[in-house]
Formats: sequence, structure tokens, C-alpha cells
Amino acid sequence: MKQRYKLLAIGMTSAFSIATGVQAQQDQPEPTPVVEIFPCTYRDNNDVDNLRTVGARFNTWADRNSMTSYTAFIATPYAYSAELEADVLWLGGWPNGTAMGVAETRWLAEGSEVAAAFDAVVECNSHSLYAEVVVNQPSGPPPENAGIAMFEDCTVREGRTVDEALGAIEQWNDYTKSRGGDAFSAVLFPLAGLGNEADYTFKIVTGFNSMEAFGKGVDMYTGGGFMRAEQLFSRLLECNSPRVYTLERVRLAAEQPSG
Repeated sequence: MKQRYKLLAIGMTSAFSIATGVQAQQDQPEPTPVVEIFPCTYRDNNDVDNLRTVGARFNTWADRNSMTSYTAFIATPYAYSAELEADVLWLGGWPNGTAMGVAETRWLAEGSEVAAAFDAVVECNSHSLYAEVVVNQPSGPPPENAGIAMFEDCTVREGRTVDEALGAIEQWNDYTKSRGGDAFSAVLFPLAGLGNEADYTFKIVTGFNSMEAFGKGVDMYTGGGFMRAEQLFSRLLECNSPRVYTLERVRLAAEQPSG
């Protein structure tokens, strides 16, 4: 376990270097975005329509409180195993921890009525936080509806490093782009809220703008991409079977100023 956390510390330093485009030994790395995940089940006869209604109410509250740094999605399972207990995920994110702290302070102080509306629709038995390192960001905002997200939990093999794994992920992204792909790609490093049984180094997240784009990605993989993936990852990573979700965008953060 100590070795695992040592790898995480090295990986976070390497990841911050990738995110900022500079070497950590030359400049202080910049903070990464923070992602939150709520796995939830629907209460009684509630369904995604009820959650959409509460999401719209949250959006009104967020607008009224000038919450411009938060992005959120409803994620519904599409390809999954019987081990998945959640009916739906609430995915949210901020550009950094400071923005999270400001927004969450307001939410915890003044969002109780909207929170109660969420609790009436879904029961969420965990709330986890991750540091997000974006490997590829397609141009333009994420789609409002019909987006696809794929999550897989990966562990760096003994004797290999997180730095090597991140380099391989970048090479895989270059490979897919050379074949016409432009999927969103990111790595999520656990920060807080994971169960004791969670024993992985990071999550790899791949996002597509539509089911059609996801299908083309499948063709790219089965049409020879799997051989390149084997070359890049087999000696570095052990990953579980990906879970695939359909996405509905609830809220989009305002564009953050550069610099």
C-alpha cells in the first residue's frame, strides 16, 4: 500500500507537468481541475425525468448565486455488469480546488432546499473527488445530450511508473487522432471518498460527442487499434472492463480566463 501511494505521488507530479506543458523541476505545477462523482439509485418510482427536473432547479439556483465555475452531467449506464449498483451518476467538476471551495461553501450554506429535492429523487451512498488531468480536449463545448463517456480503473504494474503510463496514454491519443478520432481523454487521480476496497492508481476517461462517434471509435479499436493498445499498455497497466454511460449536460461552466 505504501508503494501504491508513492506511485500516486509521483504520478500526480508527472500529471501536473503534462497538464501545464512544463517540467515540474523547472516550474511549480499548476492545480488541476477537480471532479466529483455521486453514484445514485432512484427512490420509489422516480426516474431520470425527475432527476432532470431537479437538475433544472439546481441550474436556476446556480444562476441566481453566480456559480459560473461548475460543470455537471447526468450519466446513465449503457454498458455495465451486474456488479454496478448505481442507476445513475451525477458528475460535476470545477477548474481547480479553490473554485470548488468557493462554490461548495455557498452550496452548503444556502443550497439545502435544492439538496432536499435531490434527496427526494435519488439516494447517493458515496461522494468521491478526483484530480483531473486532461490529455485531449476537443474544440468546442461538450454536447448537451447524447454524449458518451467510458470509464476504466487502471493499476500501474509493479516495477513500472505512472510517468510511463501517462506517456503511453498520450501516445494512444496520438494514434487515435491520426486515424480521425478526436475523443475527449483524461486521467482521474483519486483524492477523497473512495471505499477501502478501491485499489487502483487512476481512472482513464474517454468521452465521445455522440453514439455514432463512439461506434467509430469501436471500429478503430477492432480494426487494428487493439494491437497498438497491446503494445502500449500490456506491460504498464492492468485495467478492468470499461463502463460506458450516456451523458446529459446539466450545466456548463463559463469559460475560465487564461493566465
